[in-house]
Amino acid sequence: MQNEQTLKNYEQYIQLLTIELNKMFENQKEYICCSNGCSMCCEQGMYPFSEIEFEYIKQAYEKLPEHTKQQVKENVKELSNLVGNGDFLYKCPFLIDKSCSVYSNRGLICRTFGLISENAAKKLTIPYCAEHGLNYSKVYDKETHQIYMEKVQELGYKNIPMAYNLSKYNLMYGIAKSLNFDWGESKLLIEWLVEYFSGLTDSNSQEL
Repeated sequence: MQNEQTLKNYEQYIQLLTIELNKMFENQKEYICCSNGCSMCCEQGMYPFSEIEFEYIKQAYEKLPEHTKQQVKENVKELSNLVGNGDFLYKCPFLIDKSCSVYSNRGLICRTFGLISENAAKKLTIPYCAEHGLNYSKVYDKETHQIYMEKVQELGYKNIPMAYNLSKYNLMYGIAKSLNFDWGESKLLIEWLVEYFSGLTDSNSQEL
């Protein structure tokens, strides 16, 4: 359980990170197709969350209307039997009617998705929605799974496709290194949620 000051420090980190991410998305906006109602990245994933990320998203959940909270709980219940069976892809339980119900408090993986990322070994990850006609798709070669630079020039884009260091290590220990908070352990989002709902004991809560 994270204390109030720790969460305030994390919130400060999110504010700083948002400034940096906004610059990245602005630079790459010619290639970005993200818009309201596009939820492909929320429909199938694993969504790793650190403890502090989960505490932060939980704050937003607890402020939701009761009917929305119940829908989230039902979504978690449907997935709970999969927990413990190894890695599996699933629809984010917070996705309701193709919209994130806790958007302001979403996790790092949600905030950074859509850009081309580069890890410490210089390996690039192109968002998988490029395969489905979305981000970077007009300059993406499905056969080679690479960006087609000739297309960038041919289509007259102002900025070239950029890869950003969005590795977990850089996100956690880059901007955050000067702030006083502990990330805590990491689990899949669904694991955190099953544990959270199973631990509720007040009279208005239902067990999973």
